[in-house]
Amino acid sequence: MRYLVVSDIHGEFYKLEEVLQEASFDSKEDQLILLGDYIDRGPYSREVVAKVKELVEKQGAIAIKGNHDDLFIRSKDDEEAMDLWEMNGASSTLKSYNGVSEEMKEHREWLENHLRLYYETDQYIFVHAGLEPNVPLNEQKEDTMLWTRHTETIGLGKTVVHGHTPVHNIAYYKDQIDIDTGAAYGGKLTLLELPTHEVYTA
Repeated sequence: MRYLVVSDIHGEFYKLEEVLQEASFDSKEDQLILLGDYIDRGPYSREVVAKVKELVEKQGAIAIKGNHDDLFIRSKDDEEAMDLWEMNGASSTLKSYNGVSEEMKEHREWLENHLRLYYETDQYIFVHAGLEPNVPLNEQKEDTMLWTRHTETIGLGKTVVHGHTPVHNIAYYKDQIDIDTGAAYGGKLTLLELPTHEVYTA
């Protein structure tokens, strides 16, 4: 079985479609893992969330929560989260829903109920931003998983695959792999195939 991993889509719906096609994604053969930040900055946040929902419900994808998704979820009743979200690209997401608040509410609720903080296998830990070094997985803080940035060895005996910190090309740091190649800033969206480390980009 192949693991196909994508992170930080940020409203780039067509890039997502392209990398899935390039990798010949087949839900019967592959486990697709999405590492969060589905919304903000790019123009098609609404379409990306709808696609993620479909991939999870119909094709068994695993969807991890990113910091942007978390701000979107919490903004409904947390003023501080709303302010932070507005500073981090909320306007493009709101624009993509074009005033259709009912659909936005449904999508927000779906994300709140279906996104995981991490996904663990025998060899890998998949998470949005990374982990605190030398802290057992069950003791990691949610804030760390959503926001951390560092290149130190994590030391949990598995490879930690994450996004969150934009890099020009997939970056390997000891026991970490960063796959956020800056789609939100006009860069490419990258899909990493494991265990072969084949790379597909759009």
